[in-house]
Amino acid sequence: MLLILLSWLYIFIAALSIGVAIKQLLNLGNINPIIILLFGLFGATIFTGFWAIFSPVNGIYQVIQLLIICLSFFYNKQSILETIKLIKQQFKDLSKVIKVTFIVLFILALAQCASPPFVIDNESYYIQTIKWLNEYGFVKGLVNLHLFLGQTSGWHILQSAFNFSFIYGSLNDISGFCLLIGNFYALSRLNEYLKAIQKSRTDLAIGLFPLFNVFFFQFISAPSADIAIYVIALIVFHQFIICFSNYNKTNFIIIIILSLFAALIKLTGIFLILFAIILCVQKFSEVKKTIPLIASLGIITLSLFIIKNIIITGTLFYPLHGLINTDWSLPDTIIHYISSYSKATTYNLSIDDYNKASLLDLLKKWLFLPKLHGFINKLMIVVLIVFPFTILKSRYRKTFLLIYTVSLINLVSVFIISPQYRFFFPFLMILTLIGITQIIRHNKLIYISLVGATLLICIPLLYPINNNSLTNTTYHTVSSTFSYTYSILPYKNSRYSANYETISTGNLKLNAPTEIDFFWGTGDIPLPALKEEQLDYFSTYFNSIPQLRGESIEDGFYSKKILND
Repeated sequence: MLLILLSWLYIFIAALSIGVAIKQLLNLGNINPIIILLFGLFGATIFTGFWAIFSPVNGIYQVIQLLIICLSFFYNKQSILETIKLIKQQFKDLSKVIKVTFIVLFILALAQCASPPFVIDNESYYIQTIKWLNEYGFVKGLVNLHLFLGQTSGWHILQSAFNFSFIYGSLNDISGFCLLIGNFYALSRLNEYLKAIQKSRTDLAIGLFPLFNVFFFQFISAPSADIAIYVIALIVFHQFIICFSNYNKTNFIIIIILSLFAALIKLTGIFLILFAIILCVQKFSEVKKTIPLIASLGIITLSLFIIKNIIITGTLFYPLHGLINTDWSLPDTIIHYISSYSKATTYNLSIDDYNKASLLDLLKKWLFLPKLHGFINKLMIVVLIVFPFTILKSRYRKTFLLIYTVSLINLVSVFIISPQYRFFFPFLMILTLIGITQIIRHNKLIYISLVGATLLICIPLLYPINNNSLTNTTYHTVSSTFSYTYSILPYKNSRYSANYETISTGNLKLNAPTEIDFFWGTGDIPLPALKEEQLDYFSTYFNSIPQLRGESIEDGFYSKKILND
C-alpha cells in the first residue's frame, strides 16, 4: 500500500504539472482540478505513445518525463500551487460525512490495488502489453505473436509511463488513481447539492457515482481501461449538460479533450465525441472559432492511434482488415477468426452456432444470458424504457433526452459490433443515476446510500466471495482479498506463477508458461511469451506460426504459413 501511495503521489504531481501546462497553452478559463489532472494524463499518454514509436518506455524515458515535469512546474509554478490550494479547499469544504467517506475510499482503493489482480484480461494481455512497451516500445507485427496484443490501449501506454518497471515490477495501479479522482469529482458535486438552497438534479446524479464503487473496485487492481472510460464519461456527461444549457468555450474544449482521450483508451469511447458534435450543430456560431484547435487536437490523437495500429497490427482498426496491407499484417483467416470469436463468445456461443443464428436468435440469447451479463443486459432495456418518464418535469429534459438518444445509438452500434455490457455501461450508469434521483433526494437518504455503498466495498475486499452466482467466467468466481502483508509492498502483478519453459518454433524462441490454466494466458513471464497450447492450436487449424521478421525482436513478427503433416 505504501509503495502504491508513493506512486500515486508521483502520478498526481506529473498529471498536475502537465495538465496545468496544457490548460495554459490552450488559454482556457477556470477548470475543475480533477479535469486538469485528466488533461495531464492525456498529455502523458500522447507523449508516451509517440515516444514508444521510436524507443522503449524505460529509464531514459523516465528521465525525460521527469525533466518535462520539472520544466512545467518551473514555468507554471503559480498556477500549479493555486490548483493544489483549490483541491485543498474543495476537500475542506466537504461535509463531515462526505469527507470521511472519501478518506475511507482512499484507504480502500489502496488496499484493493495492493491485492491480487482480479481481472482475467490482466493475465492474457495487460501485463504483457505493458511489458512490451517498457522493453521495446511499439513492435511491428506484435499481434502475430498473441492476438490480444493488437488491442494495445492508450491506458496501457499510460500505465507503462508510471510503473517504473526497471526499478520495481509490481506497480500496476493507474486505474485505482483514476477511480479515486473520479470519486472526488463526484463527491464535490454531491456536496454542492447538499449545501444548495436550489437543488440541481444534475449535481445529485453526478454525485451519486460512488454508489457503483462496489462494482468498480473489482477492476482497479489491474490497469483496466474500462475504469478510465467510466470516469471520463461521467465528467463528459456533466460538462455536456452544463455546456448545452450555457455554452462556454472552456467546457466545450474539455468535452473535446476528454472524448479524444476516451477514444484513444478504447475505441468504444468514440461515442462520447457525439456530444461534441451535438454542440457543434447547436452552437455553431460560437464553436466555429475553436475549429482550428479542435482539428489540431484531433489530428494529433488520430495520428497516434493510426500509427500505433499500423505498427502493431498492420491495419488501421484492429481487428477489421483492409485499406492497407503490410508484410506483418495478420492472415485473413486469422483476422476472420478473431472477429468471429469475439462476437460468438459475447453470446456464449461457438463460432459455428453464432454463424447459424438469426438476428432474433442473437437478440434473445443476448437478453437471456445467465448471471451478471444477462442481468445487466435486461437492466439496460428496462432503463431505456423507463428513463423518458423520469425526466418529464426536469428543466434539463432536452439535454437528458439527447444523452438518451446517444445511449440508444451506442447500444445499437455495440450490439452490431460486440454487445459486451461493459461497452454500453457508461450510458447505463448515467441514465440510472439520473433516474434514481427521483428516489434518492433527501439528505438523510443520500447519506445512508453513500455510507452503505462504501461499507459494501469492504465485504469482497476483506472476505473471499464466491461469485459463481454472478459470472460464468471460472477465473472470476472468487474475489481478490487484502492481506496485511501488502501494507508496504503490493501483491505481484500476476496472480499466477512466473514459471516457464523455453520452446522453439522456426527462427523464434518463446517462453511458455507452465502453470497458467487458460488458453490465452501469459501472466508475467519474460518476453516473448506465448502459451504452447495456443501455438499448437494456430499451427494445427490455421497452418500458421509466429516468426521473427529479421535477426532480432526489434524487427518485429509476422505469421508464417506452414505445411502440417
